[in-house]
Amino acid sequence: MHIFDTHCHPHLNKIKETEDTIRKFFEYGWTYMTIIWTDIEKSKIAVDLANRYDWVFASIGIHPCDIDWLDIDKTINKLKNMYMDNKEKIVAIWECWLDYYWMKRNENTNKLSESDRIRKIDEQKYEQKRFFIAQIELAKDLDLPVIIHNRDSRDDVFRILQETDFKNFIFHCYSEDLEYANRLIEFSPNCKISFSGIVTFKNASDIQETAKVIPIKHILAETDSPYLTPVPFRWKEENEALYTKYVIEKISELRWVDCSEEIFQNSLEIFNIDSISRIKV
Repeated sequence: MHIFDTHCHPHLNKIKETEDTIRKFFEYGWTYMTIIWTDIEKSKIAVDLANRYDWVFASIGIHPCDIDWLDIDKTINKLKNMYMDNKEKIVAIWECWLDYYWMKRNENTNKLSESDRIRKIDEQKYEQKRFFIAQIELAKDLDLPVIIHNRDSRDDVFRILQETDFKNFIFHCYSEDLEYANRLIEFSPNCKISFSGIVTFKNASDIQETAKVIPIKHILAETDSPYLTPVPFRWKEENEALYTKYVIEKISELRWVDCSEEIFQNSLEIFNIDSISRIKV
C-alpha cells in the first residue's frame, strides 16, 4: 500500500518528537510526505528536513495571520530564492488561504468600537487578499501548485481563483459541501481536493458525501497533523503522518472500493513527482 501524507506539520506536535514521527511513518512502509511550515524562517526548517530525508518534500509560503509588518515584494523574493536553491525538494506554495475566522475572534480587534472593528477587519481582509494573490502569481511563475485553505472565506477564495484564472491548486483539509466541490472541479478540471481526519468523524456527513461522490481523480489524503486526529485515535492522542492510513481507509469505505493507489497517484501528479522520488524537471 502506497501512502502520501500531502499535508502535515510534525514540528507542531507538543508531545511527539518531530523526527520520531517522520521516522515512524517510513518504518511502517509508507511512501512520501509533504511538510508544511508557516513563515519564512520555519519554511527553511521544512526544507532542511526535506533535504535530510529522501522521501520528504516541503511546501513554502506565508500564513495569512503572519503577514503583519511584512513587505510583500521582499517576502515573495525570499520565497522565490528559497525555491531556486531547493528545486528538487519544494513541491508547492503553501498554504495560501483567507482566514476570516481568527480575525473575527481577535481579542484586540474585539475591544474596538463596532465601526473601528469593522474597519480593522476590512483592512486585514484586504492585506490577506494581497498576499494570497501574490503567492498565486509566484506559483504561476514557478509552475507550482498552491495549497489552499479557506476559513469563513469560501466566496472570496473562489472569486480570487477566477480573477487570477489560477487552476493548479489543492483545496486542503476540505470542510465544505458537495456543491462547493463541484464548483471547484467545474472551474479547474485537474484540481485536487484533500481530505483530512475530519472525514472519519461521525458529524462530518457533508464532507463524507463529497468524498463519496466526486471523481476519484480529484482526491488526496492528508493528516494536517498534529491536528484533526482521525478515528480511532480521536481525542486519545496527537495526530501524526502515520495516521494517513485511516483517512484513506475511510474514503475507500465510503466509495466501496480500495482507493489507496488512485489517491497515491493523484498525489504524485499534483506535486509533479515521479515514482522514484524525483521531481520532474
